Amino acid sequence: MEFNNLYNNSELKNIVNNDIKNNMLNHAYLLCGQDEVLLKYLAKQFAKNILCENNLCNSCLVCNKIEKGIHSDVLTYPQDESKGIVVEDVNNIVEKAYVFPLEANKKIFILNNFDLATIQAQNKLLKTLEEPPTSSMFILTSTNPSNILNTIKSRAKTINIPLLKNDAVQDFILKNSTLKLREVAPYVSSAQGNLTKAIKIIADADFISIKDLSLSVVLKLKESGEILRYANKILSYKGRVNEIFDEIALIVLDVLYTKMGLTENVLNKDNLQNYLNSNFSVKALKIVYDEILNSQNKLKNNCNVNVVVDNFLVTMLEVKHKWK
Repeated sequence: MEFNNLYNNSELKNIVNNDIKNNMLNHAYLLCGQDEVLLKYLAKQFAKNILCENNLCNSCLVCNKIEKGIHSDVLTYPQDESKGIVVEDVNNIVEKAYVFPLEANKKIFILNNFDLATIQAQNKLLKTLEEPPTSSMFILTSTNPSNILNTIKSRAKTINIPLLKNDAVQDFILKNSTLKLREVAPYVSSAQGNLTKAIKIIADADFISIKDLSLSVVLKLKESGEILRYANKILSYKGRVNEIFDEIALIVLDVLYTKMGLTENVLNKDNLQNYLNSNFSVKALKIVYDEILNSQNKLKNNCNVNVVVDNFLVTMLEVKHKWK
């Protein structure tokens, strides 16, 4: 995948270079964020930054080996990405951590999705992090750091990785898909700075249909007689109602920003005129947004999906007419 220098433009590189400059490079770093794909990419670039003699050139033998996953001193776990790190993995990591590097002056272990590691595996790694070999360092990534033992987190330097700006996501989509510039706006707005989500929705055959349905629900539902038709359309996407609520929420926020004159915050600017012409008041939009969150909470608590969808559509229509 092409990432267009996302590491070079990140605060992470500044932190790493500052640590190197001040001879304060930690033995363990924990990269935390919402974007799994971005975290994995940054972890690999981090390793290059440490081992490349040309200030992360991305073209030398070292960088190329790390990129291809064949550098003998940069080891990535779990080897099976469909599973979390287990005790067997940690036994292998610990054994190799105490073996002197073969090609570089440091051996780097990249432990992706460490929040999925078993508690037993985390405890097994703890001793090594408490008394690390001087020739080894660890880069952990996590989208859910609350699942990592506090004792692990206390022995690593935590760096929070923010989501990307929309132009970076747009560039990524254009470089890694067959989509044209005129087609990417819906994907960029729904990805919300998250490359992992961008990849998912690009491969989703139903994404555009769901996006169009969500837009229609917000802008075209005007009479109570239409509620059943829209409810049936939403429910036809079995198991994906929560995703539809996510899309409706994004559209409601776009309309709200438009009505408030904050068009710079609108995600999908292609629909600005439609947003402006909608019959929602600012107060109604705020109530509808709260009702979306309430509906998603009900789904989380296993309330009847049909009832949740019907109630939401009724409430949205009622507040739309009440608060004109």
